[in-house]
Amino acid sequence: MRGHRKTKDQLTDELAQMRQRIAELERVEAERKRVEEALRESEERYRAIVEQAADAIVLVDAETGALVDFNDRAHENLGYTREELQKLKTPDFEVIESAEEVAEHIEKIVKQGTDTFETKHRTKSGEIRDVEVSCRAISIGGRNFVQAIWRDITERKRAEEELRESARRIRELSITDELTGLYNRRHFYEVLETEMYRVQRYGHSLSVVMLDLDGFKEYNDTFGHTSGDAVLKSFAQTLKSALRRTDTAFRYGGDEFTIILPLTGAERARKIADRIRSKWLQAPKAEKLVLETPLGLSAGVAEYPENAETADGLAFLANTALYRSKREGGNKSTLVSDLGALRPDVVDRATLDQVYALSATVDAKDPYTYGHSKRVATISEMMGKAIGLSQKELADLNAAGLLHDIGKVGVTGAILTKPAKPTKDEWKLIRKHSAEGAKIVRYVRELTALVPMIRHHHEWYDGTGYPDGLKGEDIPLGARILAIADAYDTMTTARTYRYVVSQEEALEELRRCSRTQFDPELVEAFSRAMDEAARQD
Repeated sequence: MRGHRKTKDQLTDELAQMRQRIAELERVEAERKRVEEALRESEERYRAIVEQAADAIVLVDAETGALVDFNDRAHENLGYTREELQKLKTPDFEVIESAEEVAEHIEKIVKQGTDTFETKHRTKSGEIRDVEVSCRAISIGGRNFVQAIWRDITERKRAEEELRESARRIRELSITDELTGLYNRRHFYEVLETEMYRVQRYGHSLSVVMLDLDGFKEYNDTFGHTSGDAVLKSFAQTLKSALRRTDTAFRYGGDEFTIILPLTGAERARKIADRIRSKWLQAPKAEKLVLETPLGLSAGVAEYPENAETADGLAFLANTALYRSKREGGNKSTLVSDLGALRPDVVDRATLDQVYALSATVDAKDPYTYGHSKRVATISEMMGKAIGLSQKELADLNAAGLLHDIGKVGVTGAILTKPAKPTKDEWKLIRKHSAEGAKIVRYVRELTALVPMIRHHHEWYDGTGYPDGLKGEDIPLGARILAIADAYDTMTTARTYRYVVSQEEALEELRRCSRTQFDPELVEAFSRAMDEAARQD
């Protein structure tokens, strides 16, 4: 027995080991309690953050769609108690998606990891609220869940809608004539450009009709602006009631109105204008003037693309036809195609003034070339005198110089003032201006002699110019003169994409391009004329 008795030293060692194990256990227990306390504090902090969040936060079981957990904001936003919401699933308050669609959406979120979308929730009281939902898929204990943050955006949506409605009202006011309720001149050009694009894409044609009340100025002067306004409003109502659903009416200015008729040729448009006139003349006497000459209705009709290929050109020609109607007594309709059939002795100064005003708008589009047309006219006339043209030929040449760029009314100012060379597509648009200008001018009898000069002033002497590739003396003389005058002024006028050159450099460039771009004899005549002008100075 004595051999099995432990020694004092052994007992001491065992006691020491036991104390060490007890100390280790105490440390482990202390660490466990510390971790548990840290976790508790972390959970409390997380719960506090979740509960104090302005947005609803929910945890959805991906398999069942049940709400596993959520903060107070979730049940408060939906109007349920916590106990009531715990019994619901997402489809119970989801408005846009069905139960099947909700299940598919949850499955999609689990696969892709996250998703953000807008939807609508129905509250306990039945109110529909707009909600923005941000989701992410998480896995807990091998099960899939979707953590979702619901943000109520009802007020934001309402504010956005009010802003859109306000913008719509402002837009409507900006394009509506206050007196008549018709669209205004600004919107006329917007709609016309849209309809012209539609024609370009799908074919067919459209017509523009300009309308003017005959004798309105006399009525307005006699009975006053209040009575005059009443007439304009009455006519606007007549106009709207006489049009088809596809047609659009505008107040162009003063007593002038216009209508855009899609899918309508000129002859059909004339009949529509005549129908409007008939309806207007049959209106009750109180809605018209009681004068010796009743208010009639003159109309001018232009067809796209037959008569012009730009909005400005089309409006100008419709106006020209309108003024022809008025000059011939009024209360009738004139087509652009009728203009060529007028008597040669009819001279319309108002029409000529419109043409020159239209040309001035082209120059005004580009501050770098303002006055270009006048300078081209002056240079061309000087060249004409140098080669011995008659006074009539000089007058035509001067007028052609003023109008040579009239076709650019259809080119935007952004292209004309672009601080760089135009792109290929922009050049293609610009190159159409000579043919378009000739198309506009040809309907004005007094200007028919100018048509060849305007159309061909960009032909090259070697036949590589446009629009028809004419060569040598097949190019009209006036057009060859204009080509030199146009090029000279372009070179000696500052542009945004290049520097101005001197007179000597410009003349040298003209000589260099003789026989290719320019008529060599005319270039030499121009050089002599410039030398003579310099000596006289």
